[in-house]
Amino acid sequence: MMRIAIAVTGTVLLLAGVSAAAAGLGAFDAFGAVSGRPLLDPALVRFAADTGWFLPSAAGAAELLALAGQLWLVLQVRTLVHKRWPDLDAETRVRARHAGEDLGRDVRSLPGVEDVRLRLTGTADRPRLLLDVSCTGDTLVGEVYGELGAGPVERYRRAVGMPGLPVVVRFRPLVERKRPRRRRPQPETA
Repeated sequence: MMRIAIAVTGTVLLLAGVSAAAAGLGAFDAFGAVSGRPLLDPALVRFAADTGWFLPSAAGAAELLALAGQLWLVLQVRTLVHKRWPDLDAETRVRARHAGEDLGRDVRSLPGVEDVRLRLTGTADRPRLLLDVSCTGDTLVGEVYGELGAGPVERYRRAVGMPGLPVVVRFRPLVERKRPRRRRPQPETA
Protein backbone atom coordinates (compact mmCIF):
# COMPACT_ATOMS: atom_id res chain seq x y z
CA MET A 1 0.00 0.00 0.00
CA MET A 2 2.88 2.34 0.81
CA ARG A 3 4.42 1.84 -2.63
CA ILE A 4 1.15 2.81 -4.29
CA ALA A 5 0.99 6.03 -2.26
CA ILE A 6 4.59 6.85 -3.12
CA ALA A 7 4.00 6.11 -6.80
CA VAL A 8 0.91 8.35 -6.88
CA THR A 9 2.76 11.15 -5.09
CA GLY A 10 5.69 10.87 -7.48
CA THR A 11 3.39 10.92 -10.49
CA VAL A 12 1.57 14.03 -9.24
CA LEU A 13 4.85 15.82 -8.55
CA LEU A 14 6.22 14.82 -11.96
CA LEU A 15 3.10 16.12 -13.71
CA ALA A 16 3.25 19.37 -11.72
CA GLY A 17 6.89 19.88 -12.67
CA VAL A 18 6.28 19.13 -16.34
CA SER A 19 3.30 21.46 -16.48
CA ALA A 20 5.26 24.26 -14.73
CA ALA A 21 8.11 23.86 -17.21
CA ALA A 22 5.67 23.84 -20.12
CA ALA A 23 3.96 26.97 -18.79
CA GLY A 24 7.30 28.72 -18.43
CA LEU A 25 8.19 27.86 -22.02
CA GLY A 26 4.91 29.27 -23.28
CA ALA A 27 3.05 26.07 -24.12
CA PHE A 28 -0.17 27.43 -22.60
CA ASP A 29 -0.05 30.91 -24.13
CA ALA A 30 -3.07 30.18 -26.30
CA PHE A 31 -5.11 29.66 -23.11
CA GLY A 32 -4.30 32.91 -21.34
CA ALA A 33 -0.64 33.97 -21.52
CA VAL A 34 0.70 32.11 -18.51
CA SER A 35 4.38 32.52 -19.45
CA GLY A 36 4.51 36.28 -18.83
CA ARG A 37 3.19 36.08 -15.27
CA PRO A 38 5.39 35.55 -12.20
CA LEU A 39 5.60 32.02 -10.80
CA LEU A 40 4.24 33.03 -7.38
CA ASP A 41 1.12 35.06 -6.79
CA PRO A 42 1.91 38.71 -5.89
CA ALA A 43 0.06 38.38 -2.56
CA LEU A 44 2.29 35.43 -1.62
CA VAL A 45 5.40 37.39 -2.62
CA ARG A 46 4.32 40.31 -0.37
CA PHE A 47 3.59 37.90 2.50
CA ALA A 48 7.02 36.27 2.12
CA ALA A 49 8.74 39.67 2.01
CA ASP A 50 6.87 40.92 5.10
CA THR A 51 7.50 37.87 7.29
CA GLY A 52 11.05 36.98 6.35
CA TRP A 53 10.70 33.43 7.66
CA PHE A 54 8.32 31.93 5.10
CA LEU A 55 10.69 31.18 2.23
CA PRO A 56 13.52 29.78 4.42
CA SER A 57 11.09 27.49 6.26
CA ALA A 58 9.51 26.34 2.99
CA ALA A 59 12.99 25.60 1.60
CA GLY A 60 13.90 23.74 4.80
CA ALA A 61 10.75 21.62 4.58
CA ALA A 62 11.52 20.82 0.95
CA GLU A 63 15.08 19.82 1.91
CA LEU A 64 13.79 17.53 4.66
CA LEU A 65 11.37 15.88 2.23
CA ALA A 66 14.16 15.41 -0.31
CA LEU A 67 16.42 13.89 2.37
CA ALA A 68 13.66 11.52 3.50
CA GLY A 69 13.13 10.45 -0.11
CA GLN A 70 16.84 9.81 -0.61
CA LEU A 71 17.07 7.76 2.60
CA TRP A 72 14.06 5.70 1.50
CA LEU A 73 15.71 5.11 -1.87
CA VAL A 74 18.95 3.95 -0.20
CA LEU A 75 16.98 1.48 1.93
CA GLN A 76 15.19 0.14 -1.14
CA VAL A 77 18.48 -0.34 -3.00
CA ARG A 78 19.99 -2.05 0.05
CA THR A 79 17.04 -4.45 0.23
CA LEU A 80 17.35 -5.20 -3.47
CA VAL A 81 21.08 -5.89 -3.13
CA HIS A 82 20.51 -8.26 -0.20
CA LYS A 83 17.96 -10.19 -2.22
CA ARG A 84 20.57 -10.90 -4.87
CA TRP A 85 23.72 -11.18 -2.75
CA PRO A 86 23.40 -12.27 0.87
CA ASP A 87 25.24 -10.36 3.55
CA LEU A 88 27.20 -13.35 4.86
CA ASP A 89 30.81 -13.94 5.80
CA ALA A 90 33.16 -15.64 3.33
CA GLU A 91 33.26 -18.98 5.17
CA THR A 92 29.46 -19.27 5.19
CA ARG A 93 29.34 -18.41 1.48
CA VAL A 94 31.79 -21.20 0.65
CA ARG A 95 29.81 -23.70 2.75
CA ALA A 96 26.57 -22.50 1.12
CA ARG A 97 28.04 -22.90 -2.37
CA HIS A 98 29.17 -26.49 -1.75
CA ALA A 99 25.95 -27.40 0.05
CA GLY A 100 23.97 -25.80 -2.79
CA GLU A 101 25.63 -28.08 -5.35
CA ASP A 102 24.68 -31.12 -3.26
CA LEU A 103 21.15 -29.80 -2.73
CA GLY A 104 20.65 -29.19 -6.45
CA ARG A 105 21.85 -32.69 -7.29
CA ASP A 106 19.59 -34.25 -4.63
CA VAL A 107 16.52 -32.30 -5.74
CA ARG A 108 17.07 -33.14 -9.42
CA SER A 109 17.19 -36.83 -8.49
CA LEU A 110 13.64 -36.72 -7.07
CA PRO A 111 10.97 -38.28 -9.32
CA GLY A 112 9.28 -35.75 -11.62
CA VAL A 113 11.76 -32.93 -10.97
CA GLU A 114 13.42 -31.63 -14.11
CA ASP A 115 15.38 -28.65 -12.82
CA VAL A 116 15.97 -26.59 -9.70
CA ARG A 117 17.37 -23.12 -9.09
CA LEU A 118 18.40 -22.13 -5.60
CA ARG A 119 19.59 -18.91 -4.08
CA LEU A 120 20.56 -17.95 -0.54
CA THR A 121 19.33 -14.42 0.07
CA GLY A 122 18.75 -11.97 2.90
CA THR A 123 20.97 -10.47 5.54
CA ALA A 124 23.18 -12.09 8.13
CA ASP A 125 20.37 -11.64 10.66
CA ARG A 126 17.57 -12.89 8.40
CA PRO A 127 18.83 -15.26 5.68
CA ARG A 128 16.52 -17.45 3.62
CA LEU A 129 16.82 -20.02 0.88
CA LEU A 130 14.76 -19.71 -2.30
CA LEU A 131 14.10 -22.88 -4.31
CA ASP A 132 12.49 -22.77 -7.76
CA VAL A 133 11.60 -26.34 -8.68
CA SER A 134 10.51 -27.20 -12.24
CA CYS A 135 8.41 -30.35 -12.44
CA THR A 136 6.80 -32.34 -15.20
CA GLY A 137 3.04 -31.97 -15.59
CA ASP A 138 2.10 -35.28 -13.92
CA THR A 139 4.30 -34.82 -10.84
CA LEU A 140 2.63 -34.96 -7.43
CA VAL A 141 3.90 -31.73 -5.93
CA GLY A 142 2.94 -32.72 -2.38
CA GLU A 143 5.20 -35.75 -2.51
CA VAL A 144 8.10 -33.74 -3.88
CA TYR A 145 7.57 -31.13 -1.16
CA GLY A 146 7.59 -33.82 1.54
CA GLU A 147 10.75 -35.37 0.14
CA LEU A 148 12.44 -31.94 0.05
CA GLY A 149 11.74 -31.20 3.70
CA ALA A 150 12.65 -34.66 4.91
CA GLY A 151 16.04 -34.95 3.26
CA PRO A 152 17.83 -32.47 1.01
CA VAL A 153 16.75 -29.26 2.74
CA GLU A 154 17.70 -30.54 6.20
CA ARG A 155 21.11 -31.64 4.93
CA TYR A 156 21.61 -28.17 3.41
CA ARG A 157 20.70 -26.50 6.71
CA ARG A 158 23.17 -28.67 8.62
CA ALA A 159 25.94 -28.14 6.06
CA VAL A 160 25.55 -24.36 6.14
CA GLY A 161 25.22 -24.30 9.93
CA MET A 162 21.79 -22.64 9.98
CA PRO A 163 19.31 -25.11 11.50
CA GLY A 164 16.44 -22.60 11.48
CA LEU A 165 16.98 -21.33 7.93
CA PRO A 166 13.61 -20.48 6.32
CA VAL A 167 13.12 -22.07 2.91
CA VAL A 168 10.72 -20.78 0.25
CA VAL A 169 9.83 -23.42 -2.34
CA ARG A 170 8.13 -22.39 -5.59
CA PHE A 171 6.98 -25.08 -7.96
CA ARG A 172 6.82 -24.31 -11.65
CA PRO A 173 5.31 -26.64 -14.20
CA LEU A 174 7.62 -27.58 -17.02
CA VAL A 175 6.24 -26.13 -20.24
CA GLU A 176 6.96 -28.13 -23.32
CA ARG A 177 8.10 -25.99 -26.20
CA LYS A 178 6.40 -26.61 -29.47
CA ARG A 179 8.69 -27.04 -32.38
CA PRO A 180 8.04 -24.65 -35.22
CA ARG A 181 6.63 -26.29 -38.27
CA ARG A 182 9.00 -26.71 -41.11
CA ARG A 183 7.61 -25.57 -44.36
CA ARG A 184 7.99 -27.87 -47.25
CA PRO A 185 9.47 -26.27 -50.29
CA GLN A 186 6.73 -25.56 -52.81
CA PRO A 187 7.34 -26.70 -56.36
CA GLU A 188 7.71 -23.85 -58.76
CA THR A 189 4.98 -23.52 -61.32
CA ALA A 190 5.90 -22.87 -64.89
